[in-house]
Amino acid sequence: MQVTARSFLKRRGQWARGQLQARIKDALGPASRSGMAYRWGVAVATGESCCDLLQITSRYACDVKASKFFDPTGLAPDLNAWLDRLRLGSALAPSDAVMATTLAAALPTLEGILPDEDLFSLVEVLLSLHRDAIRHTDPSNVVFLLLGAELGWHLHLLNGGSHQPPTDTAFGESATSGLRQWCEHELESIPSSLQGTKHLRLVLASLVRCKKLGLLRGLDSEQKEPWKRVGKCIATWVLALTRHRGLAGFSSLGADAIKDDRVRDGLLDQAVKFEKEMLANAKSSVLGIKAEESRSVSDGALPPSMLHDLRGKLAVMMPKWSVGRARIHVDYHDEQVRCEIFHGKKPMITGAIKNDLSISGEVQRPIGAWEEVCEYSDEDVHYLEIEQDWSGGAVLQRQFVLMRKDRCVLFADAVIPKKENNDLGEISYQCRLPISDSTSVKQEPDVRELFFAEGNRKSLGIPLAASEWRIGPTSCDWSVSADHHLVLSCSGSGRLYTPIWFDFARRRFARKRTWRQLTVVDQLRIVDRHEAAGYRVQVGSEQWMIYRSLYGQRTRTVLGKHLIADFYCAKFDAGSGSFSEIITVDDSEE
Repeated sequence: MQVTARSFLKRRGQWARGQLQARIKDALGPASRSGMAYRWGVAVATGESCCDLLQITSRYACDVKASKFFDPTGLAPDLNAWLDRLRLGSALAPSDAVMATTLAAALPTLEGILPDEDLFSLVEVLLSLHRDAIRHTDPSNVVFLLLGAELGWHLHLLNGGSHQPPTDTAFGESATSGLRQWCEHELESIPSSLQGTKHLRLVLASLVRCKKLGLLRGLDSEQKEPWKRVGKCIATWVLALTRHRGLAGFSSLGADAIKDDRVRDGLLDQAVKFEKEMLANAKSSVLGIKAEESRSVSDGALPPSMLHDLRGKLAVMMPKWSVGRARIHVDYHDEQVRCEIFHGKKPMITGAIKNDLSISGEVQRPIGAWEEVCEYSDEDVHYLEIEQDWSGGAVLQRQFVLMRKDRCVLFADAVIPKKENNDLGEISYQCRLPISDSTSVKQEPDVRELFFAEGNRKSLGIPLAASEWRIGPTSCDWSVSADHHLVLSCSGSGRLYTPIWFDFARRRFARKRTWRQLTVVDQLRIVDRHEAAGYRVQVGSEQWMIYRSLYGQRTRTVLGKHLIADFYCAKFDAGSGSFSEIITVDDSEE
């Protein structure tokens, strides 16, 4: 028989004795302090500090007084506004699901504050949210976990259930089944959590609360394994996307807004518990804990320094697990790629990368999703290549190359025809990379070099496809726009390659440097730029060579090196004429 709000409220006699709040507070332990366990991840998910309604009810849920910091008189209007929004059919966000769970946990206190009519409406909505989630929501969806499993468990506790295996109530059974289903759908639930990054911390928080409040007791040891596996994976991603002071990747929120995540016993401390040694080392590294305060960490005691989920379309590329190292975050699940390139503790580039493309004078647009082309990682380099179909028969390919030891990054786009033998005609290309608000840019007076500074941290940017000197013609140029974007504009015919070189090693900045486009030869014939491109970067005695094929699988020669490859990057020793390979994509050397 379906439980109604009226029958559910018949049990509110035991709520007034505060039994549920005491049990929740005891189960959450230190994480119940100020009710923070119910606010974990919410600020990152919404992009703003937690609202007063959540601040008050999360404290009530953990038997903590809220009146010291927040005025409870505004609770009823805020709650009714939230309920009205749901009744009007507004899309249910995961943050709304967290609010529903928190309201369920706070019901015993709210019973003494809200009029009976408001209390009845609230319970009616909570029951409906749980029921609809179980019946109609995809089991891999984040909302299914929050409403089907966690909200169901809180309703089970309110309905007189215990922390023991829930074999006696419908809510306990549906909550246990919901958690089991979500975890068993890990091939879909993990990518669903990763997409867009903003709900990752909410998912981790829910998995932690499910365990602390006893929901896992309804699973046998074999059924708990998916929960442990998924929890470890989500916790690793959360830490990989954590910045200095516990800030979140792709989020502009400051430390105060996310304090519940980063304080002692907060969400980041909970993440460590899924794999204590490895994740504790990872947490210390990303938070920048000083060496004397942390154990000596070897690479073997840390997660991989490159994480990439094909379905979630998310990648994190780090030279090593260290807060002060240059690293890259790439989120390509949407039409526009979001990217963060760090030059220390703060990002230098952060936000959506925007492209404009015209072919033979006609404006083109994206007509497909970004898809992975190639991924590679070793001790020298992390490499990710993705592509997107555009109108006009074009494909935009994008490379992210992080040279771990050399502390350099190559960001490059290639515009090529979808059908190899086609000619795209005249190409006009523009890329806009958003520069972070904390980063200033200095332009060199004579050459097309830019220095990026944030505090005393600096990085150097070079547009390899452009002429080095500002005087003279060039088919490629860049500038900093009024809205603080790095704007790269290039033109060409048939095919186009537009690489940008970033150097993060400050020790090299005082040295003489130069870069050149190299001559590429195919059987004594100089290759046109639309077939292949080669570049050399020199800083002092250090030199690098980059080669990119745009047409055909042919043996070509560049800087004395014979190659049959789509992409090649190496360090070049001018004294011996030897190459130290960094990466070769589709290699078949002669």
